[in-house]
Amino acid sequence: MKMRVLVLLLILWTSMAFAGSPSQMGGKLMPEGTAHQVGAGWPSFFYEWWHSGTPEWAIGGEVVYGDWSGEFSDVKIGGAVNVPLRWHLTKSGAADIAFQVKPGILLGSMEAWRDDRFVFGFRGEISFPITIDLTPKVNLITGGAIPFSVLFVEDADDYVVLPLLARIGAEVEATDTITPWLLFELGPGMAFGDFGTEAEFAFRIWVGSAFR
Repeated sequence: MKMRVLVLLLILWTSMAFAGSPSQMGGKLMPEGTAHQVGAGWPSFFYEWWHSGTPEWAIGGEVVYGDWSGEFSDVKIGGAVNVPLRWHLTKSGAADIAFQVKPGILLGSMEAWRDDRFVFGFRGEISFPITIDLTPKVNLITGGAIPFSVLFVEDADDYVVLPLLARIGAEVEATDTITPWLLFELGPGMAFGDFGTEAEFAFRIWVGSAFR
């Protein structure tokens, strides 16, 4: 299922005839005012309403249908609320580097012991998004993210998920107000609980657009 979603999103991205540069997913400061952002992929569909300032901040909603943290959190269906905050740290040559925190909570259902169980989770995701200007209209997005999560599952043991994800993606400027993007995150994911410690490959991928 995950591989099918990955292939589909890559096909959708390569078929887009866009070109672009403002950075909502990376480390650049956003223009004054507000911006909207939508994304769809694995593990969710999301919307965020961003506001300029120090820090930049947003209120976001998310429909989750997969691994909320990239691994060990395979939600069948759920809803989440996120509040991202982003600080611009520095600019070095063509690279803008930022620090972002993205606390969030999740309510939904997941399969545990071959049965659907209610799950409540909270997340303290931190990341270092980086924008690298490739051309006046194209940005490379990189950096790293740690979507640290704690999950409480009905009639099952609570556990912690700690993925360490590298980020790669691109943003392009379709118009002065529309910036499509693709973001892929991958790396090791670890889970800690009464069962001990487990490690697996983790990833998340979205294709979407920012618009003002």
